[in-house]
Amino acid sequence: IAIKEDPNNAVSYYSRGLTYDNLGDYRKAIADFTQAIKIEPNYANAYYNRGLAYYNLGDKSKAIADWTQALKIEPNYADAYVNRGRAYKDLGDYRKAIADFTQAIKIDPNDIMAYNNRAGAYALQENYKKATQDAKKACELGDCKALKALGENNLSRD
Repeated sequence: IAIKEDPNNAVSYYSRGLTYDNLGDYRKAIADFTQAIKIEPNYANAYYNRGLAYYNLGDKSKAIADWTQALKIEPNYADAYVNRGRAYKDLGDYRKAIADFTQAIKIDPNDIMAYNNRAGAYALQENYKKATQDAKKACELGDCKALKALGENNLSRD
């Protein structure tokens, strides 16, 4: 209804995009986030969420491009760094992944996801000392799954 009444309202498309995303209809979510961006080109949240939808469809390159654009608009968007880092990690670019997780931690020193993901990237590089340090920090913040995984695989290092 809101879109019919005001077809140039970026927030209406964005909100409907979130609904489609929550329903797992990522293609419709992408279409609505894209329309929101056409109306409001500096809509960082629309780029961020479109990136999540692309990521969920397995298109890591488009996800990275959208998170990069969101960061150009909103340089302190910690979640965009974390998710772009996850995509880089998935693609095997651990250096870029670690750089993004580190930037997210600089923005939000209590970002559990950033610590856990950086721990995973360090472990994939076989830097188990740094992986353990990050996993312990995440555990101190309330999430011990990375530390547990390192321990279960006998990779934990002090």
